[in-house]
Amino acid sequence: MTLIIFEDIVSGDELFSDAFDPVEIDGRYEINCTMIQHKKGADVDTGANASAEEAGEDLEDGVEIVNNVVLSNRLQQTTFDKKGYQLYMKDHIKKLKEHYKQDGEDAVKALETEMMPEIKRILANFKDYEFYTGETMNIEGSLMYLNYREDGSTPFFTVFKKALKSRKVCLLKHSKRVQMQATQEFISVGCNRLTQALAWGADGLAAFGAYHAVALYYPMDPARQGVQATLQGHTNRVNCVAFINRGHELDQRNVAIISGSADKTIRVWKRHTPAGSRDEQGSWVCSAVLEAHSGSVTTIGVVRARSIGGEKDLFATGSGDGTIRIWERKEVDALKDEVTCIQEIQVGKKYAQAIAISYFPGTSSPVMAVGSTDNRVGIYVMNSSQFVKSLSLQGHDNWVRSLDFATYTKGNNESGQSAGSTTKSDLHTLHEGDLLLASGSQDKYIRIWRISPVASMESSADMTVTSGSEGGLTQDMLQSLEEMSRSGTQLSTKAHLVEVSVDSTELVRFSVMFEALLLGHDDWVYTVNWQPARMVDGKYHQPMELLSSSTDKSMMIWKPDTATGVWVNNTQVGEIGGNTIGFYGGLFGPDGRWILAYGYNGAFHIWKNEGNETTDRWVPQVPASGHYSSVQSLTWDPSQSYLVSVSLDQTARLFAPWRHHELGTNKLVSTWHEIARPQIHGYDAQCIAFSDKWTFVSGSDEKVLRVFDAPQTFVRSLAKLTGDESVLADEGSRPVGANLPALGLSNKAVYEGDISSMLEAQESEEYLSQQSFVSTGATPTSLVETMVQPPFEEHLLQHTLWPEVEKLFGHGYELMCVDASHDGAWVASACRAHTPDQAVVRLYNTKTWKQTPTPLVSHTLTVTKVLFSHNDKYLLSISRDRLWSLFERVEDPEAADPYRLVMSNKAHARILWDCSWNFDDSMFGTASRDKTIKIWSKSAKEGTAPWVSIATIKLPEAVTAVEFAPQLVNDTQGRHVLAAGLEDGRIFLFTCLAASPETWTPLGEIPRHMTHVGTANALSWRNVKDQERLQLASGGVDHSVRLYNISLS
Repeated sequence: MTLIIFEDIVSGDELFSDAFDPVEIDGRYEINCTMIQHKKGADVDTGANASAEEAGEDLEDGVEIVNNVVLSNRLQQTTFDKKGYQLYMKDHIKKLKEHYKQDGEDAVKALETEMMPEIKRILANFKDYEFYTGETMNIEGSLMYLNYREDGSTPFFTVFKKALKSRKVCLLKHSKRVQMQATQEFISVGCNRLTQALAWGADGLAAFGAYHAVALYYPMDPARQGVQATLQGHTNRVNCVAFINRGHELDQRNVAIISGSADKTIRVWKRHTPAGSRDEQGSWVCSAVLEAHSGSVTTIGVVRARSIGGEKDLFATGSGDGTIRIWERKEVDALKDEVTCIQEIQVGKKYAQAIAISYFPGTSSPVMAVGSTDNRVGIYVMNSSQFVKSLSLQGHDNWVRSLDFATYTKGNNESGQSAGSTTKSDLHTLHEGDLLLASGSQDKYIRIWRISPVASMESSADMTVTSGSEGGLTQDMLQSLEEMSRSGTQLSTKAHLVEVSVDSTELVRFSVMFEALLLGHDDWVYTVNWQPARMVDGKYHQPMELLSSSTDKSMMIWKPDTATGVWVNNTQVGEIGGNTIGFYGGLFGPDGRWILAYGYNGAFHIWKNEGNETTDRWVPQVPASGHYSSVQSLTWDPSQSYLVSVSLDQTARLFAPWRHHELGTNKLVSTWHEIARPQIHGYDAQCIAFSDKWTFVSGSDEKVLRVFDAPQTFVRSLAKLTGDESVLADEGSRPVGANLPALGLSNKAVYEGDISSMLEAQESEEYLSQQSFVSTGATPTSLVETMVQPPFEEHLLQHTLWPEVEKLFGHGYELMCVDASHDGAWVASACRAHTPDQAVVRLYNTKTWKQTPTPLVSHTLTVTKVLFSHNDKYLLSISRDRLWSLFERVEDPEAADPYRLVMSNKAHARILWDCSWNFDDSMFGTASRDKTIKIWSKSAKEGTAPWVSIATIKLPEAVTAVEFAPQLVNDTQGRHVLAAGLEDGRIFLFTCLAASPETWTPLGEIPRHMTHVGTANALSWRNVKDQERLQLASGGVDHSVRLYNISLS
């Protein structure tokens, strides 16, 4: 049997065959695809049409849903923005012209005639396409364009005919090849420090802005601890996130997520469950991208009401361009939405800071509230499908940062809730269906406004009514009221009338009036959030409970007093101590018994109400955590028990698995968490290396290297959390903990004697005579407590520091890189350099922590990485000067300088970013901005350089991280595996036979939705005993630390 194989003219990759029945249309081929079931690890014949069963509803274990063309031809997905695609096509057409020159000028002209109309069509519908390359991922090769038919579910490929050549072959069975599958084990990332960066959906899913992505997280589900996924698409910081709800009363569900970004766009995301998928949650797809704003999108308003119906969803966005835009969303199919801008409202310099939308009581007519930088709340009424500003509510003295609507319902024992008065005049009595609006401001106060039908008020003529008696007011409240009165702050309860057109025929009058003033916070109020409605005795009920969060480090739950109607602070939660700046946001969970909050440093805080119907008892829970700035470096400890990362957020964070029984069951589960924060610094952290299992060296944007040693409490806690009791053998006579003195940079060790002295001082109240660690807020016993669960943020900040045992001096500028020999004898480091005298590698003896007499000299510009070989025989350095240098260990133990230069090579065209040794030190790789990785091996030939380049791996973007796997994968001959991280965040894996290190082939790319949104700065493999499974950790500029399970078969 013969088969026609269509190959890429440029790269020679096999792209498809006539087994797929390609159809020629106007100079291009169209190839229909099918989503099929495929047994993971099963053999695939290249070029043949994989004819496994089409995707059904139920899948067996080990079976996945794949595109048959991608599977059969081992196509590799890639990405472009529009500008990048245009640049690529410009170069690609040049390559094709060179090929067709041999056929004459007519052939070159025909090339342009056939390709240019299709290229223009692709650019016009650029967002509809996915891009694939051949197996070798040649950056100059041709593309396969994936799109979907009009039904939205049938995929097909397009490829230019002129980019192909064909050949006939006999169909033979191919030999087995290594195949890769990657799954996400863990994601750690902090929340963006913006006041509307978090949203919590009705199904328990929380979405928050994390760098340029939207992170998804289930705070209430212990089985899914940590971030589950990140939605990628934005090209700048995500500022605001919101869920679109639809449904009646408690049957409302989340139908989409909206995100607004500093890239001036809004994206709509929705779940898509492919046919045959067993994943009930499905995957998320970007169903629409909105590009109308000319400034950063800062706020999103979605409809919140008792019932939200219809086929269209209404929402609003505010931007730094001085506009508010009103949008209507309509679902087109499973993958796409049609979103139309129906109105643009110019607000000028009165920028919108918060938007909330609901319906006027008893109608389906929308009302929109807008909090602005003019300190007012604007009320907009929709007439003839356009919002018109009807009122401007005054009272706040600073920017209005948060708004939230709720519909009042009477409880079983209520005849009408009075708010703010002991005299229940009808004017001050809430009626069933009244709409309440809460506003929080930087003036430290919260105001509640009421919107009611005029007919429900006893007298609409007398609209100026003073507030009721002072019953229930505390002395502090009275004092605050007096101060506000002197400063001219409005306390008026004057009602405003608005007329609303209902069904385009009837005009209904509503009153809008100030209802209550909530006093209690000592600093800016950033968010207000009504407790979600719930079922009470089989009826829909909206609790009168309001949650507020503030930069005063507290969150308060407000309720009206049952006797007086005055709103009082019923519950207060928050944080004490630590270098924090309060809360940026806080929300009730969908059942009203959880609170999720986040602060300035991106950390989450969770509380669960474990009380009963009469008493609240809010108990802290284990939250997700992560860096809030770029992760610069990460490494496993020598025993591979835990991972430590350093970041520009000036911290070192330690991650480990928590092995525990699932609540209420005997099922043993393992989830990853941040269990310690060994270093909290005053400089941006850049690099880290372990000199032994319990000691690491870190370098920051200062001239000093700092050495840290694990405290006794950490060793015990690690044993308890991971279940590995063997680590207790190293407990020894370590300090019990460490504390960072006020205004200090060095973590001071705390010993058991210090704890005893502290306890004695507390008894005698002799605080002033104690060490400075008293000022951090740590109690004497907190430093010696062994953790039984991952710590909360407050504990991480104050009680998990490691003592600093040494400082290493010598460098003249900010530190860039550090490494330690595997025998623990030497530490090598380098700093930023603009001259050769600073571009040196300095060595420190770990026995004395003294520098060697002479630094290692070879480079002329900044050394970007230093790396010892596994046997410590060699020290490799790479630099901005495009040079790598190899230093060999001197055998003489008495030699003053332990390493000497043996070779240098200017191997790349651009800066070298990373390097790595393979596990047996027989070769190393260098990664460069020139988009290549070069593999170097010892030369056996006389008269040649000691180390020679044996292979070059080309990639589509600058290579910023490279790492050899720490072992051979399970294969009859053994295979090396190499991971490469790129400047755009993608991670690729390559392999070669141990016997043929000069021949590298791609294993594939870790799925794009799992990898980084920005540059992948660091990679580190975990040495696991299972040779068919590896773990790879990565850190990126997107603030995230990610851990992947890599299965090879």
